[in-house]
Parts: sequence; structure tokens; C-alpha cells
Amino acid sequence: MKPILLFSLIALALPLHADSPKASDVVKRARATVATEERLKDLVTMQVTGRIVSADSTMPEAIVHMVARKPLSQRLEVRVGEVVETTIINGKKSCMIRSNLSDDKSHRMRTLSEPEHQQIAISTRQMFAYFRPHYRGGETMTYAGIEQRRGVRAHKLVYAYPDGGPSTTRFFAVNDDTLVSILTDQGVESVEVGSQFVDGIRFPEKIEYFQGKQKLHTFVLKKIKVNKPLREQTFEIPKRQRKEAKPEPTEE
Repeated sequence: MKPILLFSLIALALPLHADSPKASDVVKRARATVATEERLKDLVTMQVTGRIVSADSTMPEAIVHMVARKPLSQRLEVRVGEVVETTIINGKKSCMIRSNLSDDKSHRMRTLSEPEHQQIAISTRQMFAYFRPHYRGGETMTYAGIEQRRGVRAHKLVYAYPDGGPSTTRFFAVNDDTLVSILTDQGVESVEVGSQFVDGIRFPEKIEYFQGKQKLHTFVLKKIKVNKPLREQTFEIPKRQRKEAKPEPTEE
């Protein structure tokens, strides 16, 4: 048999490429870059204070205070000047409160729409899931190969909810398993920058947000607390919000 023919037969007997890694294995290694499994499992509450700096220098900074509790409670306060917008979710209930610190009569509140509720519910779960999908909610996780992302060779994992629900793509560095970025189905990409450790858990120093190549804003994490006691009223939905919402009066 001619050597070239023998080589061709051997080549055909070999796989064309190595088996793709399991998505679960990529997630397992990525979680290890954040903290030990014990630390992540024991994480129950989180408090973050920071500020949002717009890429547009003419826009004012926003002060942010977020408190979350596993599995599905979050209170997010965003203050720009004297205006404070507070979003609360506590299980199946949620609302948004908008107020002006200099005008007590400006206090307004409404129930979140179903898409809004689902969005904040997903973000709350993701805070504690650390890359694991919400299997109970039907979310799936699929390995989608390796590609260059933000100048880094990265594993691509696609997370999707059923029936056309929201999807998210995460990229993890091939060389060290760290999170490269998160891309939403709305085309907004978040990139973690720097590291700070709180109670053995790694958090970024800031998160930069992009729409394509355009930078939108940066969330700077100034103060982080984990597993601290919370006031009983932290996630309380105001009583009048539990009733059927009445339409706001329109101007004549």
C-alpha cells in the first residue's frame, strides 16, 4: 500500500476535532474563579452601593443601592439628583415607586408589568446562581463553541427560556475560565472590570455596558456586603399596591 494512501486511511479513522466540553464543566470551572462551592452555596443576602456613570458626559451620575435576598427578593434604589426610583420584587409581587425628595406629593407607585416583573426576577436569580441556569423555570444551557470575544478566546454558552422567552449568552475565557462578558437578547453586553473580594467571594470593581461597539455607561461598585441581617420591611410591598391598581387621572 502506498504511504500516502495509508496516511489518508488513518486520517479518516481519527475524529475531525476533539469533543466539545460540556457546558456544565465550563460553568463549574467558572464558578471556581469566583469562590468555593461552599461560599456560593451559603450566599443568602447581598448589598451593593455604587454609582452609574454615563458615557455621555452631559448626563448626571446616578447613585445606586441594591439589596437582594435569595431566592427572589430585591430592592433597587436609583437616585439622580432629588429623584429616586425604587423597584421592589418579593416573590410573585413587585412594584416601582418614583418620588422626589424635595416634594412629598410627588410620590407615585405602580405595579410592574409582567415583562418587567420577569426581567427583575431573572436578574435577581442570576445574582445568586453564578452562571447556573434556572432549570425549574425551564431555562436551558447550550454549549455553542469557541469564539473571540473582547479580544479573548472564549467558550460561548447560550441560556434560553422556553416559548420565546428571554435568552442570554455568556462568554468564558478558555485560558483561565473567568467570565469575559454577558450579552442579552436586546444586544446589551456587560463586561466586568477588576476584582475585589468580600467574604471570600470575588466581585468586579466595575461593570461596563455596551450596545455593539458603543459604550453606554459604567456601574462602579463602591461598597459590598454579604450575608448581613436585613430589616424585615426591606422587601415589603406597600399595602395599597397589593390591591388592584387604579389608573392615574389624565389631564383635561
